[in-house]
Amino acid sequence: MSRIIFVPQYPTPMRYQEWWWWKLPQEFAKAGFSVKVLGANVLNHKKTAQGGMFSPIKSAIALETAQINEYMELDLKHDDILFMADISFPGLFGNVLFHKKPKRCFAYCHATSMNTLDYFEKWRPEKFPIESSHASLMDTVFVGSNYHDDKLRWQNTIVTRLPYPPLKTFNRPKTLFMVSASRPTPQKVDLDLEMRIEEKFKWPIIRRDSDNWEDYYKFLAQAKILLITSHEDTFGYQIVDAVLNHCIPLAPNRCAYPELLPKECIYDSEEDLLKKLSYLLQLEVMPPTPELLCDQEMKDFYSNIIQVMTKEKEYPF
Repeated sequence: MSRIIFVPQYPTPMRYQEWWWWKLPQEFAKAGFSVKVLGANVLNHKKTAQGGMFSPIKSAIALETAQINEYMELDLKHDDILFMADISFPGLFGNVLFHKKPKRCFAYCHATSMNTLDYFEKWRPEKFPIESSHASLMDTVFVGSNYHDDKLRWQNTIVTRLPYPPLKTFNRPKTLFMVSASRPTPQKVDLDLEMRIEEKFKWPIIRRDSDNWEDYYKFLAQAKILLITSHEDTFGYQIVDAVLNHCIPLAPNRCAYPELLPKECIYDSEEDLLKKLSYLLQLEVMPPTPELLCDQEMKDFYSNIIQVMTKEKEYPF
């Protein structure tokens, strides 16, 4: 039986790595692998950070240090497979693979410094070569969208989308017309556009911070429309979150949004957005169903990456 050496990120609450921490090893084990999670003992003895959108620096470094120590003490076997949950922000661990690595290495890449308006964009000249060199050590780097793949231009990427979140969803009465759920940064929200929309409709865009997935999903479930004005995104999990909770996402014609949504949910300009909002305001429109997303690819996410790692399936799927 092959063993997967799983290298997770620090599981920050309210971001996907919170559930990737346990979900990916669970799926690997269901497929028949023995799974070694690096750093598991560290987090079993301390609580993860509460709130916030990013990993606390000191805790993340402590986790990576523990992962490196555990990995360097491992006796690698000929059929071991290493899987890094995310090489978006290369930290300490990737460097050890230059010195010790199994025959097969895989990783998922969520973002990277190629994202415009990102916090790390200013350090791109230094950071992206590190990301690329780490990626070159992998047999395959899985990414979520063609948009992301085109930006990276790495030779070893495969677009697998992302899996459906393994979280409880809701169907609630629509007490809110329009909401915004993106974090308030220039990358994720066009505040000027949203203010003009509010002024035009005399209808506030409701924004609410959530401390847990259930509250966030309930918020989306109460809304008729999720307005997205992001300038940058690599997949668009909030679109998936909205659809699963019976809310209609309206997104700009950029990033990976056109890959995920039908044209009825995509706007090309501010004028087009106003027309679509006016239409939705007047009519009782049925919310989209998961079939409108990349449904089968998302359902098959785990089986697809496992079959690529075991050479049972070639790309394209």
